[in-house]
Amino acid sequence: MKISKKLFILTISLLIIFGFWTINVALQTNLIKSFDTTLINQIYHHNNFSLSIFRPLTNFGDTFETILVTAIIFLLLIVKKYYYAAIYLVLNKVIVAGLNSLVKIIIERPRPSHTHYVYAGGFSFPSGHSASSFALYISILIISLYIFKNLKSKIIISTLCVLMVILIGYSRIFLGVHYPSDVLGGYLLAATILTFNTLLFRTKNFSILQFKGVKN
Repeated sequence: MKISKKLFILTISLLIIFGFWTINVALQTNLIKSFDTTLINQIYHHNNFSLSIFRPLTNFGDTFETILVTAIIFLLLIVKKYYYAAIYLVLNKVIVAGLNSLVKIIIERPRPSHTHYVYAGGFSFPSGHSASSFALYISILIISLYIFKNLKSKIIISTLCVLMVILIGYSRIFLGVHYPSDVLGGYLLAATILTFNTLLFRTKNFSILQFKGVKN
């Protein structure tokens, strides 16, 4: 099976799963209630030391911080003439942020009623921090796999990117500002958009993106 076909199937599958998850969140089904309760009971435990770690860590998913990192990486890619990669990065970030805000307005899910250990305004589903961090750091991971030739560099960057996504999502639950289903919803939304955009950026003779230059 061609890679483009696999990506198409993956995109549709992720879209269906995200739709299923969103409907269940909107209806507050037993699936969502059990999922949230089980994970909150495991994660929502605090002390001063853990709060001192996760309060600053969660900021790496904030709007300003993710825009700043996106801008820096974008400029570096432009300087190195990886134009398609730069556009791919920004497109993922912008579309995910826009759609995440739209879904929040449609679903209008209140945030958890327990104590919030950082400020968070607006609605709860999907988690903007989770979606934004996924869009940013997984885009960087994908780009690095095709730009860097050194295996060690690929492993280090990939590990850091995955850890950032997981820890930022975890921090939103840990700090009390999101339900676990919000975080998973943010991941699913971002994964759907990244897969779709990857499909759009594919070129005839490449497995994913034409990174270097504008022309083939």
